[in-house]
Amino acid sequence: MTKSKKSVPAMRVVEGARPAAAFGAEHAADLSRPKVHTIVVASGKTGVGKSSIAANLAVALGQRGARVVLVDADLAQSHLDLLLGVHPRFDLGQVINREKSVDEILVPGPTGVMLVPGPSALRPIGALDDIRRETFLRSLSVVDPAADLMIIDAPWGAGRETLELCRIAHEVIVVASTEVMSLPDAYALLKSLQKADALMRAPRLLLNMATTDDEADEIVARMSVFARHFMKLEVESLGSIPYDHSVTRAEHAQEPLVMSQPQSPAAIAIRALATRMWKPAPAGPDFVEKSDLPRRLEA
Repeated sequence: MTKSKKSVPAMRVVEGARPAAAFGAEHAADLSRPKVHTIVVASGKTGVGKSSIAANLAVALGQRGARVVLVDADLAQSHLDLLLGVHPRFDLGQVINREKSVDEILVPGPTGVMLVPGPSALRPIGALDDIRRETFLRSLSVVDPAADLMIIDAPWGAGRETLELCRIAHEVIVVASTEVMSLPDAYALLKSLQKADALMRAPRLLLNMATTDDEADEIVARMSVFARHFMKLEVESLGSIPYDHSVTRAEHAQEPLVMSQPQSPAAIAIRALATRMWKPAPAGPDFVEKSDLPRRLEA
C-alpha cells in the first residue's frame, strides 16, 4: 500500500514480542502471557463453527506430532469436551474459583491433545470480576510448558474475556462464515481488537462453511480491502473450510471430524491448514537440536 504524508501506516505486526511498555509495566497481559506459542480462535458471532474449528485443528496438529494444549475458554457455551468425546471430572470453573489447579483438570484427548475443559453447565461461573479474570489468565501461563502449541477457543464477540485472551495470544484467528451477518460482526471484532491494542501480529481470517472457492476468495478479499482501507489494518487470509454435512454427523457422534470422517472435504481442508501452520522440527543423525530453534508455526 502506498503511503501518503497523511496516511497512517498499516498495522502489520509480524514475528517478535510485543514491546514491554505496550500495556504498561504491570499489565496482566504481560505478566500472564503463556510461554507456549498461543493461538486464540475467535469470532464476531455465534454459529460460525468456531469451536469445531478449534477442536479439529488441535486434533489435526496432534496427528502431525505437535504437543497441543486446547483450552475451552468459551465460559458461557463450553462444549469442546463433547466435540472430542471426553468426559472431564473437573473443569476451568473450579480453577477460576480457586478450588482446583489447572494441572488437576487437564484431560487427555485424541492424538495426545490435552484439554482444559470449560465450565460445566451444572456449575455456571457467571461474569468474571477482575480477581477471577486474573486467576483465569494466569492459570493459562502454567499449562504444560513443554507443549508446542496452545489453542484457545475464546467466547464469541468482543467481550472483556475475549479481548484479554487475545492480548495474551501470539496470534489470533478470526472465524467467519458466509452468513449475511457474519462478516459485519467479524469486521466489528477486528475493530475492537485493534482499538484495544490486542493484536501482537496481523490477525488471520478463516472462512468456514464456504460453498465454493470463488465465493470464499471474494469474501476474504473484500474483508481484507475493508480492513486495509478503513482501519489501516492488514488481515492475513487462512483460506476457507468448505460446507460439509459430515461436520454435523461428527458432532452428533461426539468424535473429532478429522478422525471420524477423515476423507470428508472439511476434514481434508483442516488437515491442510494444520500442515501450513505447523512443521515438526528436523530430526535425524545430521540434525543438532538448538534451544533457540523450536518447532514453529508458519503462515
